[in-house]
Amino acid sequence: MATTRALYGGALSCSIPSSFLDASDLRQIPDTQEVFLSPDSDLSLIFEVLELVKEEGAADSLEAAVKFHFSSLAHDNSALSSDIFSIDLPTPTTTTTTSTSESRPEVQGPTILKGTQTVSKFNRPAEEADTVLIQFALWRIPTKNADVTMCVNYPIKMGESGEERDPEEAKKVFENALRSFEIQDFGLFAG
Repeated sequence: MATTRALYGGALSCSIPSSFLDASDLRQIPDTQEVFLSPDSDLSLIFEVLELVKEEGAADSLEAAVKFHFSSLAHDNSALSSDIFSIDLPTPTTTTTTSTSESRPEVQGPTILKGTQTVSKFNRPAEEADTVLIQFALWRIPTKNADVTMCVNYPIKMGESGEERDPEEAKKVFENALRSFEIQDFGLFAG
């Protein structure tokens, strides 16, 4: 069962499984992140608010931007390899401009990337590295100079045992979070 959770003090909201733990209750998390962990598996759900990336053609391309973020994540994970399976760009109807009495900035996205990264955890040798399914979403708010990312990480092949895992839970968590994600307060973004 999932519940709507307030993120960043209520500036964002999203439906997250009620069993998931807020990682900030367990360890220090950067102010730019909200991290949730499944108590039953190695599944994690991470939100991050970042400055809008402009490197490597990302300023003008959602595809280049999501690739940049995926590559940055691979670097942060010290991934031995990474593969992109698909990138889904938003259709004009999913790029939202809302005109109400209170003007809201344009939100581009979500742009969705699915792929894997090979990650060796706990100083294990490369031949014992895990294959981690990465499901990644990017929303851009150009007038606020902000990128908001959501990422579900789930090891689908355990390096040490070679055990393969069904990714269905991870896919459900991602799809549910993606459908329910909302920006409530654009004041979160410095601009």
